[in-house]
Amino acid sequence: MGNINWQTMRDEFPTLAHWTYLDVARKTIPPRCQEQAIVGYYDDVYRQAGADAWSADNVAETRAELGQLLGAKPAEIAFTKNTTEGLGIAAHAFDLRAGDNIVLTNMEHVANIWPWKNWEAKGVEIRFAHHRGGRLPLAAFLERMDARTRVVSTAHVTYGNGCRVNLPELGAACRERGIKLVVDGVQAAGILAAPLNEPGADIIAIGGHKGLLGLTGSGIVYCREELVDQLRTPFLKAPVAPGTATARAHVNSQFDYVRIAHRFEGGNPNFLGIRVLRRGAQFLSSIGLLAIEHRVRELTGVCLSLVKKAGLKSQTPDTWEERAQIVNVLVPGADDIMNRLRERHRIIVNVKDDALRLSMSFFNNEEDIEKAVRAIAREVGGKSAAAA
Repeated sequence: MGNINWQTMRDEFPTLAHWTYLDVARKTIPPRCQEQAIVGYYDDVYRQAGADAWSADNVAETRAELGQLLGAKPAEIAFTKNTTEGLGIAAHAFDLRAGDNIVLTNMEHVANIWPWKNWEAKGVEIRFAHHRGGRLPLAAFLERMDARTRVVSTAHVTYGNGCRVNLPELGAACRERGIKLVVDGVQAAGILAAPLNEPGADIIAIGGHKGLLGLTGSGIVYCREELVDQLRTPFLKAPVAPGTATARAHVNSQFDYVRIAHRFEGGNPNFLGIRVLRRGAQFLSSIGLLAIEHRVRELTGVCLSLVKKAGLKSQTPDTWEERAQIVNVLVPGADDIMNRLRERHRIIVNVKDDALRLSMSFFNNEEDIEKAVRAIAREVGGKSAAAA
């Protein structure tokens, strides 16, 4: 980790020559390898009529490389459009009955609420684990779980203040009770060196346009191998039991033999998006997720320290194990300040839950953080003076 030249990595992101970008929790800025993947795609279509660009082998190799990067078997990965599609697959995957309940949290993105709400019309209760001062400890989940809890669904890293849930601890509690664990993993993938197959989650949905350095409209859903052919797929015929007479491939039963996560995909894949995801995975692998996590830990630590020194407040946990790449800052008129940061200072941040949200990755540096916090303090001070 000590041998990585972070300035060289930073040079791979041309946007940073013009902007201070602290909004990776919304969308990544494109590295040069993303542009190269797109140019290569069209070059192949123009010159080779898509021989490589539309190749199923490329799709399979991308599945393998993402699996290696993220800690999953290729058979456990399906390609999706985004996190929401992956959560939608999960929300329709289980045979729930009236009287059962699903536990969410009150810190979820709407993408992890609305897909589950369809169950209410079928007599399934939606419950919410309530945060404790911006944290989601195991106790917050346990107090909402009972003998009729069938599914728990939570973000690994919350979109607002960046609170990180202890997934191994929660996964163990769910397994002990026979409860399925579904995870919105989009804010963690490509940032944390947490293998998908370690925390005990059954399904993890990830959009490709944040830490994985991909395009919008591309993503993956991880499904634990043992569960793949047990899930309900309303959009697709259920797989026939292995060894039966109809478990073969022909025009009327082409999916009867598909017993891997590929069965959650339908039609032509997003060949361009998958190609970009592959180049992103190769780039991230060349750095290493452990090194990336360590760098993000350093930067967020600097950010929290500077926020406090500036007399500003944050709801983001100080302890690394409880946070990731997001630091929020409580300011009056957050939307107005966000716009002024862009217009006056060329600093890109976001607003979530009425707070400024700064989110960083390995391509940022300490100067980015210092510039942003200094500008926020100046704008807050100017606003307060104007109000007085």
